[in-house]
Order: sequence, then C-alpha cells, then structure tokens
Amino acid sequence: MKLHFICATHQQELKLNMDKTLHFCQSGFDTGQFYNDHLQWKEAIPHLGCAFEAAEILLSHNAIDTEVSCDWLAKSALLLAQNFNKLDYQSQAEDIIWMAINRLEEQLALDRTQGIWMEHYLTALYAKLKVYIIKVAKAHGPKVNSQKVVSLMH
Repeated sequence: MKLHFICATHQQELKLNMDKTLHFCQSGFDTGQFYNDHLQWKEAIPHLGCAFEAAEILLSHNAIDTEVSCDWLAKSALLLAQNFNKLDYQSQAEDIIWMAINRLEEQLALDRTQGIWMEHYLTALYAKLKVYIIKVAKAHGPKVNSQKVVSLMH
C-alpha cells in the first residue's frame, strides 16, 4: 500500500516548479514539526506527508544537493511515522519507513559513493522500523515470535 498526501494535479505542478517544491517541502515540514511539538499528531500528518512527498520529488529531479534531499526525506519520514505511531496507526508508520528505505536504497544503487553518508539515514530508518515491528509483535502476544521477526531485518 502506498500512502498519498499530494493529489496528482499538485504533484504534477510541483514536478514542474522546483522552487515551489522546495518551499512546499520546507513549509510542510515546519508546520508538521509545530503540530508534533504541540502533541497534535493528527494535524501534523498531512503536512509531514506533503513534506515527505515533496522531498522525494526534489530527490528524483536532482533539484538540490542529493544529501540534503535524502536528509529531508529521511527526517520527514521518521517524524511522519512517529505521528502515525502516536495515533496507533502502526501499519502506516511501517509503510512510511519502508517507503523511505526503498527510495534511499534506490538512490544508493544509482551512486554507490553516496554510501558514506547514506548509511546514517538508512541506519536510523531501520532502527525505527525494528521498534515498530517489535511493538506490533508484542501487541499480538505469544503467537508472534519477535526474535524471528527481528532476525529478518538487516
């Protein structure tokens, strides 16, 4: 399942105007961070989701420095997942983390020299994913062996 926060029309508009995308990403993250800081997780989600998708557009179009795009993508994913987690939407939190991991690994496959700094972002994302998987495993009780689930991760 792929979560969507920006409609197709606005996505197309953002893909054509990188200055607008840059502003959209920054303002979305800042607004989402504000709501998160005020424990208003439900209100934070659409803003952080838009920031996450805008960061992916910036990364895909090489609009800004690749490391900056990856940083924004990872940070918005982590904060978005945290807000989903606070609302007990575990599946969505995991989905966002997986989306970020997959996109960053795709980027790394394009240029292996990015591995020096990319490892930092992937490590943080995998660590958070592990936390969410263990939380879900514990919620399902003894039927699920969390050690087996964790052993499947990188």
